[in-house]
Amino acid sequence: MAYVALVGIGDELCIGQIVNTNAAWLAQRCTELGFRPIRHSVVGDNVEDIVSELRRLWQQAELVITTGGLGPTHDDVTTLALATLVESPLHEHPTVRKWLEEIAQRRGLVLSERILRQALLPEGALPLYNSVGQAPGIWIERNGRALLALPGVPAEMQAIVEGSAMELLRAFRQRLGGNVLRFHTIVTAGIAEAPLADLLGDPSTFLPEGVTLAFLPSFWGVRLRLSVTASSLEEADKRLGEVRQHLLQRIAPYVIGEGETSLAHRVGELLRQRGETLAIAESCTGGLLGTTITDIAGSSDYFLGGHIVYSNAAKTAFLGVPEELLQRVGAVSREVAELLAKNVRTAFQATYGIGITGIAGPGGGTPQKPVGTVWIGLATPEYVRARHFLFGNDRSANRQRAVAAALTWLYRTLQGIPEE
Repeated sequence: MAYVALVGIGDELCIGQIVNTNAAWLAQRCTELGFRPIRHSVVGDNVEDIVSELRRLWQQAELVITTGGLGPTHDDVTTLALATLVESPLHEHPTVRKWLEEIAQRRGLVLSERILRQALLPEGALPLYNSVGQAPGIWIERNGRALLALPGVPAEMQAIVEGSAMELLRAFRQRLGGNVLRFHTIVTAGIAEAPLADLLGDPSTFLPEGVTLAFLPSFWGVRLRLSVTASSLEEADKRLGEVRQHLLQRIAPYVIGEGETSLAHRVGELLRQRGETLAIAESCTGGLLGTTITDIAGSSDYFLGGHIVYSNAAKTAFLGVPEELLQRVGAVSREVAELLAKNVRTAFQATYGIGITGIAGPGGGTPQKPVGTVWIGLATPEYVRARHFLFGNDRSANRQRAVAAALTWLYRTLQGIPEE
């Protein structure tokens, strides 16, 4: 087995000012290459602390990847720590200097000594081109082990990994040999963790030796993660494929995709394939549904727009919900959810309309309509319907659950899956 350890460098990480999202992204990419992540650590901007941590991790893992501390300022000390670690002096690398000169010319920058500091690398280190920023990645191999240093800015880090670093990592993994760890994820929606487990049955009846199954629930659905350790990637994929087929047959109505797909992404794919469109009206979710939809690149192909009608006056003014109806049944009701969906569909001339109204909390609940009460309306070319949900007491969770429920309902409608 080839192990990898991930190190985030920066005082801002230690004090919680920034969340280390780089580690999650890198762990997934390394796992795809057959490495087994064994450590995630964070260390501040101190050369001695960085060197100590890297020495410790290099005793445990064949590959150590750092993020952060590469740049032109005084607190960017990762390169100096690397030089100390491998006991090699820093030298200006001509290739990196050329890259920095080209960047300065292209951006109209003065090529200062501060900028040129980024061309200083430990002797024998390989620079990796940064297509997004200035600081290069750094690759060092010593005695069958490797260290990859990357900038902390996620876009820069990802650009380097997906560029020149990927081939280095893949080749290094092949040279190491040994067992590989492989994962495969199946994404579900519209069913909770417990009933999903009941539907699958006893794992011992369908999981071969060496394959494990984990349930990863969230407000958006449950991800099923299969993992296997095998002698090769080919063998691992073969064993995962066999279990995958079994799972898909058992839970087909609830599977929305595999890998890194999301509910919003799958809904968008289906709308685009069908040449259909969507408009939305949001009350208690306050724009979260629209944000979730438009987080997907290319969503303008199928998403026409919507209204955030938070107040009763807005519901009346923009979507024609009668004041009399609001007074009689209340904003959080079947009738209002259906009208929001129907009228927003008409207003935008969309194929589908969604309306969400509810009590997100923490206040506003009554014995008849407690916090967490949500009505969601769906208007299609054939009908207008509404569904009632009762979530919990947490405001943020209620909003996310409402969005997930709306997208799940639309997804199942697009797939022709009967309502339960």
